[in-house]
Amino acid sequence: GSVLFAAGAILPLVPQVSDELIDIIYFVGSSLYLIGASVQVVQGRRQRLNDRRGPKNVRSFANRNSLGAGVQGFGAILFQTSMTGALLSQLSIGQQEAVIWAPDLIGAICFVTASSIFYSLHYPIQHRSQDPEEARFLALLNIIGSAFFVLSAVGAYIVPLTDQPIYPFIANLGTLVGAVFFFLSSIPGLPPRHLPGVGSRA
Repeated sequence: GSVLFAAGAILPLVPQVSDELIDIIYFVGSSLYLIGASVQVVQGRRQRLNDRRGPKNVRSFANRNSLGAGVQGFGAILFQTSMTGALLSQLSIGQQEAVIWAPDLIGAICFVTASSIFYSLHYPIQHRSQDPEEARFLALLNIIGSAFFVLSAVGAYIVPLTDQPIYPFIANLGTLVGAVFFFLSSIPGLPPRHLPGVGSRA
């Protein structure tokens, strides 16, 4: 998803690339974000159920992880709504603000909020790292990436008199930088290239 969002921010600089193609790339990218966020919501809910009878500090940890995952999931739904709206044609300026711009901005704010919740935890559900400092650092990268997505949404505000984004350069730059930070924070969670024991002799 991060790679596709970065590509969507770069492609406007390439001649003869249609806006429709860019919108489709963003739509697919947001769909992948939504899938990942949905998985984390399920994980957070499962953790909350499993730890509900544990010590108070364990229950609090599980509840906050679940809360962060829920806020992030809601933001992902708003992102998907925004990217879906971008595929629609013949929307008035008011409809574009309601269907595309507002969900984009609120979704980015939800991502900042969720990342902040994860940062406050020693072992955020986003990253199953054995090192709490590394896990919090990765959550910090998500905060920065989410903040750039907020900046992108602000730059993408449609000026009523011109029917154009107020700061298109900032909108694309914010998306690109935000996607890069999201990608960097996701690398430790990718499957290992070589699984232990695979290809070895018994």
